[in-house]
Amino acid sequence: MSTHASPTDHSPAPAEQSEPARRTQAERRARAEHALLAAAARLVAEHGSAGVTLARVGEEAGFSRGLASHYFGSKGALLARLQEEALAEAMAAAAPERSGAGAVEELCAFARAACLDGVRHPTDLGRAFVVLGAEALAGSSELTEAVARLDARMRSWVAEVIRQGAADGEVRPEVDPDAAATAVVALLKGLIVQAATAPGALALDRATAEAQRWIRLALTAG
Repeated sequence: MSTHASPTDHSPAPAEQSEPARRTQAERRARAEHALLAAAARLVAEHGSAGVTLARVGEEAGFSRGLASHYFGSKGALLARLQEEALAEAMAAAAPERSGAGAVEELCAFARAACLDGVRHPTDLGRAFVVLGAEALAGSSELTEAVARLDARMRSWVAEVIRQGAADGEVRPEVDPDAAATAVVALLKGLIVQAATAPGALALDRATAEAQRWIRLALTAG
C-alpha cells in the first residue's frame, strides 16, 4: 500500500520513532525484534513458513516493510531465530519446575498441562512450533534437530521424575526409567498430534484421563 515505506527503507515506523528518548538503541532493537518475532509466529502458525515473507512480517508487526530484512538479513535467519524462541518456550513447558506432589501425580499433571492446556490454549509460539515441527518431518534437517532436542529434554525430565519416585518407594523398582519415559512422551505426543490434526474428532478430556490412568498403572501396579 502507498502508506508503507519502500522495501529499501529500513527506518522504523513512526510509532517506534516516538518512543521515549531515554530508551537505548539496544532496548529499541530488542523491542522491535520481539515484535517482529511475535508477528512471524502468528504468520507461521496461520500460513506455514512458505506463506511468510520479511516484508509481510514487518507490516504485521506495525513497522516498515524493510525492517525485518534489516534486522535479520534473510527469511532463513528469521525462521531460525523464531525456531530458537519457540524451542525455548517448548523446552520450559517440557521440563517444568518440580512441584513436590509425588512422581505419579506430577506426571499426571504434566499430561494434563501438555494435552489439555497446551492444545486448548496454545500460544502463537507454541502453534508456530507445531507447524515448524510438521515441516521438519518433510525434510528440514535443522528443524528436525530442534524437535529431537525437545523430545530428548522431555524424556530426560520424565525419567528424572520416575527415578525420584522409585527412590521414594512410590514407583515399582522394576520400572526402567528411560524406557518408561520414552513410552510416556510417545503417548502424550500422540495425543497432541491427533488433537492438532483433527481437533473436533478427539474426546480430549477422556483421552487425557485414560493416559493418566495408564501412567498410574504402569508405574505403580503390582
